[in-house]
Amino acid sequence: MQITRPDYYKEFSCIAGVCPDTCCAGWQIVIDEKSLKKYKHVKGAFRNRLHNDINWKEQVFRQYNKRCAFLNDENLCDIYSEVGKRMLCDTCRKYPRHIEEFEGLREYSLSLSCPEAARIILQRKEKTGFQSAEVPSEEETYDDFDYLLFTALEDTRDYFLEIIQNRQIPMRLRIWKLLAAASDFQLCLDKNELFKWEEIRGRHQASGFGEAFTSKVQTHMNKNDAPEELLKQMWQVIVPKMEVLRPGWHEFLDENLRSLYSCVSGTDTSEKPQPSYSEHQTDFNKAYPDWNIQEEQLLVYWIYTYFCGAVYDGEIFSKVKMAVVCTLLIHELDMGTYLKNGRIFCLEDQISICYRFSRELEHSDLNLNALEDLLAQDKLFSLENMLRIC
Repeated sequence: MQITRPDYYKEFSCIAGVCPDTCCAGWQIVIDEKSLKKYKHVKGAFRNRLHNDINWKEQVFRQYNKRCAFLNDENLCDIYSEVGKRMLCDTCRKYPRHIEEFEGLREYSLSLSCPEAARIILQRKEKTGFQSAEVPSEEETYDDFDYLLFTALEDTRDYFLEIIQNRQIPMRLRIWKLLAAASDFQLCLDKNELFKWEEIRGRHQASGFGEAFTSKVQTHMNKNDAPEELLKQMWQVIVPKMEVLRPGWHEFLDENLRSLYSCVSGTDTSEKPQPSYSEHQTDFNKAYPDWNIQEEQLLVYWIYTYFCGAVYDGEIFSKVKMAVVCTLLIHELDMGTYLKNGRIFCLEDQISICYRFSRELEHSDLNLNALEDLLAQDKLFSLENMLRIC
């Protein structure tokens, strides 16, 4: 079995009680079979609490006010304190470590939904690299696993990461290239012409980021709608489709986007002339230059974590669109927060936005599937519009 992980993976260490949030609230925590058996054999005073606060049929911890029953007032785990670390279930022991499984390969990452993991990712100035190693493991086979497609996806992901991390090129052009290439790869797969991928990749590499490439992008771009209008529409389409995992999520969006534009509720009733969206964008990017690197790190995060999952559903372009849309929506929240806070924005704001956004999306299969369906089917997320919002 080969394992792969980002080179910052081992930097993580839980900060427990000093964490600004908790990983034990907002979603159901599934308990593995081995841990359930251990819980059944616990003796002493804690036995009754385990018996009462586990839903044995659903194999999850019970929740009260969307908090795990074992999460105490100090946001610490009573299982850990009462019966020890070894009694934590797999989910609690491993989080925020995330695993994607493929035949012969296991890919590890740190979830952006953890504040400390988000800090590690967002503070990083170096380009993210990845480490691979062979580890002893039983051979696992997957029914109908398309190894040829998976190999092509791995090679394509390497190319996409190379594009994203090319700091000699403005990010807008990098994203344009990412979207254009992904669209071509999707068309190729849809036509069952996987053999053309190397040719397509070679063509995109040869065209680079010069005038011919940018002119071609301009011919495909939606020039009728302003980027901010498209982004507002994306919020309006995405938010109602998603279940809310944490109370106050919609209020958080409304509060932090109202100053930028009215994408969640009413219109701005101020009588004073307001700076344009582009002026807000320029102002924020000057005030918070760290976004230049953080945008890259976020794109790398989404592409590394989800792109090769296209081997299971064939949704290549949707995986890339998700990386771009999620990154740009986080940037919208950044700008809105900057304006709401009197044109002040810092790393702690960025960490809070990223982990809250990730928790609402990545910890719900319903939300991930709903977003991917929108990206694949709704014309709002067409190539023409995606090129426009960058």
